[in-house]
Amino acid sequence: MRIALLQGEALPLDVDANLRAVAEAAGAAREHGAELLLTPELWVSGYAPRELAEWLTPERVASIPSDIAEMAADQGIAIAASFPFARSDGSYAIAAGLWDRRGAEVLRYEKVHLWGADEPLAFSPSAARPEVAEWNGRTVGFQICYDIEFPEPTRGLAERGADLILVPTAIDGFSDYVPAVTVRSRAAENALVVAYADHAAKRDRGDDPGETFAGLSTVAGREGIVLALAGREAELLLADIPDVAPVPAGQADYLSDRRPDLYSSWG
Repeated sequence: MRIALLQGEALPLDVDANLRAVAEAAGAAREHGAELLLTPELWVSGYAPRELAEWLTPERVASIPSDIAEMAADQGIAIAASFPFARSDGSYAIAAGLWDRRGAEVLRYEKVHLWGADEPLAFSPSAARPEVAEWNGRTVGFQICYDIEFPEPTRGLAERGADLILVPTAIDGFSDYVPAVTVRSRAAENALVVAYADHAAKRDRGDDPGETFAGLSTVAGREGIVLALAGREAELLLADIPDVAPVPAGQADYLSDRRPDLYSSWG
């Protein structure tokens, strides 16, 4: 299966422009044989938590899921995108959703671990368990940015059968170790594929003067091997991910060999 990751420059608070960029990338991804396009974190609104804290209203974000669904159907490709979501209690989530090539929603997720001092200005964390869903012969789960830096959520998804984790992110340029080390480790220790899509490095990240995104969008295979790696600038990253298969004999099978009952007895 081929997937595509959009590493680009989203415009803060310009939903229409950012959706047009998704549509353009989706068309290009389909032409290159990809079955799915993944965006970075908060691509649809732009990643700008301080500005979003003043800008967000339910009316401004209500149509985003249906807009993405329509786009997936129009382009004939599955789309996994991240966007602000207005909850019924008046709070907002950093959300991600997966729509299939017919526009049907397959999976929705809300970020559990908010980053830094700025994200809580606009968003509230989720306490819901990350779920998995079946799509095109894969069992898919989401994490968003900081979530993947904690081992427990990804392990939970693996225990529920996930073999592909989609991770929209907005990692900064001081954290290159995350795509270089953490993403590969999560893939290897859980015997699954991790697709990690960041914004291009050119634009200021908006938190601190001079701080930019890392770029370096990454797809890591189940042995921790890098299947595809972007540079710093904008690009459409393509990755061919292997079919689901049992762990070969002679390789470490971490999920089967772990001893959770023993670990819990240690206190």
